[in-house]
Amino acid sequence: MMHSDIKSRPTYRALEPDLAAAGHLLVVETATLQPGGLAHLADTFAPVAARLHTWLVGEAQAVPGLGKPWHLPAVADVVDALACATRGYGIGDRLYVQGTEPFLWSVATAAAIVGFGPGQIQLCHAGSLQRRVWCTHCHGFTEQVTTNVVPCAGCGRHLLVRDHFSRRLGAFMGVMVDAEAPGEIPAIEEVFA
Repeated sequence: MMHSDIKSRPTYRALEPDLAAAGHLLVVETATLQPGGLAHLADTFAPVAARLHTWLVGEAQAVPGLGKPWHLPAVADVVDALACATRGYGIGDRLYVQGTEPFLWSVATAAAIVGFGPGQIQLCHAGSLQRRVWCTHCHGFTEQVTTNVVPCAGCGRHLLVRDHFSRRLGAFMGVMVDAEAPGEIPAIEEVFA
């Protein structure tokens, strides 16, 4: 679980099925699973197993107890699948997502577009602390950021990776680190591995 004094910074908790929900969709980024992780999820979701659909994103894995999962290669496939499933999920359904922060927010954003409300979605961070960074200058995204300063993938400016998080963008803010003293770039450190 992550905590921060920054109010925009999301906090996460372990996934827990809503027993009163009509249907359940579990989406897991398989690269983030610890040994025994799927077995733990199967135990957690056992009370709703008959109403559970599981989507595993990444490497296919056996899932005893989680029914017959649907294997998707990448998060972009989840976004597409959610767009096609608009008739299959309604207000009584719940979405549970486990993975890295960029994965969580890509899925949550796609789910919101097809009608899942914030109260219907649970997010559980797992794996790397890497970040998606949004450049406040060119409005581009830089993916898989693990350092405190990163060159923007869009405009090339060196960005200070802030803890301010935008749920709408699913990204942390990046601001030009040497705006007031051009060329003065602080030491680049690995801080979000």
